Amino acid sequence: MNAWLLEIWAAPAALGFALLFNVPPRALWMCGALAILGHASRKLVLTMHGDIVLGTLVAAILIGLIAEWWSTRRNEPAIIYAISAAIPMVPGTYMYKAVQALLGIATLPVGESGQELLVAAGVSGVKAGMIVLALAFGIAAPLLLLPKK
Repeated sequence: MNAWLLEIWAAPAALGFALLFNVPPRALWMCGALAILGHASRKLVLTMHGDIVLGTLVAAILIGLIAEWWSTRRNEPAIIYAISAAIPMVPGTYMYKAVQALLGIATLPVGESGQELLVAAGVSGVKAGMIVLALAFGIAAPLLLLPKK
């Protein structure tokens, strides 16, 4: 399967969260489309040898800008589009790796050094935190940067 076709799987995740958040049915297709667009733009940055944090920031800014533009056309809040589209980009893998490394430290025998595990937990935890911050700032960027009319 083409690697770019995997980006389509962001839509069901976004739609699931949109339904969980009671997004109106007429807005569901846009939530799915924004999720695919966000995932694809993050992958584009990664294929251009960018970092996942930068890719997530670019994707979140794109999601935020399009959600803001679309919401003014539909007279609905932009947040219903942006949040559900960005949730599939939450860094679950990095969070999992950080917790696994910390649990590995907890199960070490007495006297054994857990330096490698501590470094792995720190790197994964910091990366997860940076991705979450990139999502938050990217979605909020239109509200912060664009003047209200």
